[in-house]
Formats: sequence, structure tokens, C-alpha cells
Amino acid sequence: MRNNEYSIINEVFNARLEDQINGTLMAGYIYELGMPGKILQSTGFPYEPIQLSARQLLRKSQHARHPFELESVRNLVIAIQHPIAIFAYGDSCKAQNIITELQYDEKYFLVGIHFNTHNANCISVSNIRGIFPKDNHEWLNWILQGKTLFLNKKKIQNLIDIQGMTFSEPTYLNLNLVTKIVKNFKNPIKNQK
Repeated sequence: MRNNEYSIINEVFNARLEDQINGTLMAGYIYELGMPGKILQSTGFPYEPIQLSARQLLRKSQHARHPFELESVRNLVIAIQHPIAIFAYGDSCKAQNIITELQYDEKYFLVGIHFNTHNANCISVSNIRGIFPKDNHEWLNWILQGKTLFLNKKKIQNLIDIQGMTFSEPTYLNLNLVTKIVKNFKNPIKNQK
């Protein structure tokens, strides 16, 4: 897909999100977020539609552990296609976690996507099952744990520089080692369909 196609899908997403915020979205609505682009495909995303049920989005926004305002996921379509990082979630052929530029309470959103699930029409889709703001030190630690599939090195390094100035970081997170791993990490390459 081309960037202007994602822009159109993103506009529709934002309009329906506004409907959901206002309480006028039809029951059972499924957000269509388009097909995976070049970056997502390079980490193993199957070339199938990405979907998110409005019910799941609402449930996740109201979860006691990490609540967020629905408004904070505006532009989710674009954010998924231009991730800060992508990590394996168990078997990376079945599910992956995307860290997006969207933020809430100074935490970047994690979007957990499971592959090859079947929707109501028995069509294979990539289904967003998790979406919430994730503590930065937790997902930066995934780099140390070897779960990394893709990194936007410039954005990660900027975040590391900011995190390094924060005195409340956990002692287990070695930002110097994270920096070294990020610098040497080789992103996968795949031609877009």
C-alpha cells in the first residue's frame, strides 16, 4: 500500500474513533487498519488485513492496570506502519508487539497483534488483541532480552538519551548495553507487496 492509501484509511479510523468517543459508533464495529507495509512485512507479518474490534479497544482503554483515553489512539493506522520498535511475542510467526509513537502519560503505546486469526466472515486477518501504554523501561529491556525484530534506531537512541536523564529507572536496565545493541542491530529487509 502507498502512504496516501494509509492516510485515507487513517482518516476513516479517526472518524469512527470519534464516533466511538461520542457513543454513536454502531455495535460490533471492526476497525480496518489496512494491510501491513514494508516494515511490518520485513518482521514476518503475513499479508492480510489488520483489524481491531471497537469492543476490544474500549475494554483495553478501561483496563485497571493501564487505562487510557480513547482519543490517545488517534492516527493508529499511521503509527502502526511507522513503528519505533517491533518485538517477538512468544512465537514471532504467531504474534508480535509493536511500539508506536502514540503516547499516554509519557508511555508509548504497545499494540499486540496476533496473526492468521479468522474473523466472522472466516477471512484470515491479523487481529489486534492488546493495545495500551507500556512503561518505556519494560520494552527497552526487551532489547536486552533478544526479542527485537525491528528498531527505528534514531528514535530509540533519542528515547535512551531521555531515559538516561531520568533517575527513577530500574537498576536492571543497562542503558549503555541497550545503546550498544541498538547501534549494532541490523533491521530486516523485505520488498513490499
